[in-house]
Amino acid sequence: MDTGEFSTIQEPAEAVGLAKRHVSRQLQLAYLAPEVLKRLTCRREPLAVSLNDLYFLAGEAWPEKEQRGFS
Repeated sequence: MDTGEFSTIQEPAEAVGLAKRHVSRQLQLAYLAPEVLKRLTCRREPLAVSLNDLYFLAGEAWPEKEQRGFS
């Protein structure tokens, strides 16, 4: 969506054959703090929260994301 290829969430959902809600939730993970993403992908640290909780962390300020995700 950042590149302008898609203007709504519905468009990429249809393009890959997924539900709009599923794509919307996955896009939220793109807004996790960079340190949280790095710790998840590079360090393979265990989380103190579930994947479902990460969706809600995406809307918080970055320091809170790291603190709540790995406490």
